[in-house]
Amino acid sequence: MKHHLTSLAVAAFLACGGAAFAQSWPSGNIDYIVPYPPGGGTDVLARQLNDQIARKTGWNFVVLNVPGAGGTIGMDQLSRADANGQTIGMGQTSNLAVNPALNPEVKYDPQAGFTPIALVNTQPMGIITYNDSPYADFGAVLDAARAEPGSIMYGTPGTGTVSHMAVERLMLQGGLKFEHVPYTGIAQAISDVMGGVVDIYIGSLPSVMQHVEAGNVRLLAVTSLEPHPLAPDVPTVASLGFEGYQATDWKAVVGPAGMPEEAVTALNTAINEALADPDLRAALEAQGSVVLGGTAEEFKAYLAEEAATWAEVVRAAGLR
Repeated sequence: MKHHLTSLAVAAFLACGGAAFAQSWPSGNIDYIVPYPPGGGTDVLARQLNDQIARKTGWNFVVLNVPGAGGTIGMDQLSRADANGQTIGMGQTSNLAVNPALNPEVKYDPQAGFTPIALVNTQPMGIITYNDSPYADFGAVLDAARAEPGSIMYGTPGTGTVSHMAVERLMLQGGLKFEHVPYTGIAQAISDVMGGVVDIYIGSLPSVMQHVEAGNVRLLAVTSLEPHPLAPDVPTVASLGFEGYQATDWKAVVGPAGMPEEAVTALNTAINEALADPDLRAALEAQGSVVLGGTAEEFKAYLAEEAATWAEVVRAAGLR
């Protein structure tokens, strides 16, 4: 993944008329759809990124929070917006790669329905257990699941979330059987895992690390391919006999299908420049993010791969 545009890419942008286009675009505010409520992780990230872009370009973003149905209501609205480059938004793993395969009522096509603009960041999941748990490490959890299928109860933020799909993928790859306990909020989930109501809980690494650092729970594993800087000594699931395994919550900027190429290039350039800013980069990394960026074409290929991966998990697991 290339994290910065090359000088050749910028030159190509200028050569194709991007400079002239930039004089007439954007024509006023840029509406920015966030498919979750204000104050959540996606909303905070979108505003951090937009503020940095606005400082460099003078563009004015108007964030429109359109929550509901796991982010699919906002994404559906975005897919039906005018493709003139004045409306964009932030999608992620769940509403661009998981829910369209999981829920037949989702109306948009995650690939044909959007214009890929740029990847922004990714965060792995963290798997935690209670302090007095008999499972010293995640290998012991796996051994217990193999010895007695269905004996391990795992909590997640809800059905169809990346956390849920991460365990479904784990079970498929390892021939395992866990029992799912979906929650609607992390507060009750953390309370239950601390009390041993569930054996393990899997959530975004930043959301569980504060409880790990407070000494309330123990972190057993992470779902990135490589060890994570927030927990460098904690093993990855992939290192425990699940070659190639990863499950991450990535976020990316998209627009309606058919956006002008010049708008995509201008936005992609601005996003990459913003993500290269040391202060923003440090802030995102402190939140547990791996900063991405790269070209729109790279994001398009990544989205196709992720959509295929999670659609196969949904199909193989018989989920609906």
